[in-house]
Amino acid sequence: MGIALIVYFLIINTLGFATQSYLSIFNAVIVGVGIFYVIRDTHKNKEEFDYFEGFVAGIKSGFVATLIFTVFMAIYLFEIDLELAQELKKQITTAGDGVEFALLIFILLSGFATSIVTPLLILPIYQKSWNTKETRGRQ
Repeated sequence: MGIALIVYFLIINTLGFATQSYLSIFNAVIVGVGIFYVIRDTHKNKEEFDYFEGFVAGIKSGFVATLIFTVFMAIYLFEIDLELAQELKKQITTAGDGVEFALLIFILLSGFATSIVTPLLILPIYQKSWNTKETRGRQ
């Protein structure tokens, strides 16, 4: 997932859309798809699927991807493409002088939030239903 986020950023940066913050919504889509596959693989490899185990696997994978992407963005913005960092600094006026730190915190916290919410949305797909023919027959 971390590599996919980096590739996506490099593509939109190459196309000249890196300053369009609304495109970051696709970061959530990339993380969501990655977490879906992690939970799916966790479900496949277990005879008895534990909801909490799937939740932890989803969060861990999302957190790792977020950390990888945040470190990449820190290096890219402040060591490689200083012009992009300056352009983003012009757009963000509420952070004052600490805009660099605020930008990285935004990337980190939005990734963490996505990593927590996404497993909660995906896990009900793998939850066993209590509404089966056996259960209804016993009622």
